[in-house]
Amino acid sequence: MSRIRGKYPWYLPGRIYDFALGGLLRGFRSRVAAEVGASGLYPWLDICCGTGSQFRNLTPGLGYDSAFGLDLNFNMVRYAAARTPGRPFVCGDAACLPFKAGSFRTVSVSFGLHEKSPAVRQMMMDEAKRLLAGDGRLVTVDFENPWNLKSSIGSLPTRVIERLAGGDHYRNCQKFLRRGGLRAFLRESGFVECSRRDIEAGSISIVVSRVGVPPSI
Repeated sequence: MSRIRGKYPWYLPGRIYDFALGGLLRGFRSRVAAEVGASGLYPWLDICCGTGSQFRNLTPGLGYDSAFGLDLNFNMVRYAAARTPGRPFVCGDAACLPFKAGSFRTVSVSFGLHEKSPAVRQMMMDEAKRLLAGDGRLVTVDFENPWNLKSSIGSLPTRVIERLAGGDHYRNCQKFLRRGGLRAFLRESGFVECSRRDIEAGSISIVVSRVGVPPSI
């Protein structure tokens, strides 16, 4: 595990990602921050944090000082730390998180599930369960299968982007949707939904869930 500090603001892939997708993702970032802020469940770990944009422009004094970002790409983490001064970022694997059990009351992941293989996705959720304290919440943002005409139309641009990504990214996304998208994945992974916000543009959902209670025998 490496906790990153220092200056690295000109990492080109990070700049390209922020330029291409920063505006599109800003609304999702704000909604995730609002969900976490409303619950007051800190500390908060954002896995697959990428450029760290989830933590930019947070309102001070709402507990966000105990929010951490984690990503496997060392250079991206350096970039995130440089773009978000004062915020701790960690270089680590979301499928093998370098923290003690019960360390966080919120774990979030935005658009970091659909692109992973089924095995890695499940490992990530197992790790999220391990890290969450008893009253903890998982906040996820990812694709759903369209549920009405508007969401079917809204899904077209994102499906084009996924197709252009190609390779394992596209194939894993197709598997994710064939199995039922985010709703089915959370249920299969042992999480129970507390709330959701379905967004027709992109056929995307923001879901707050908790670890399910095992059935009694």
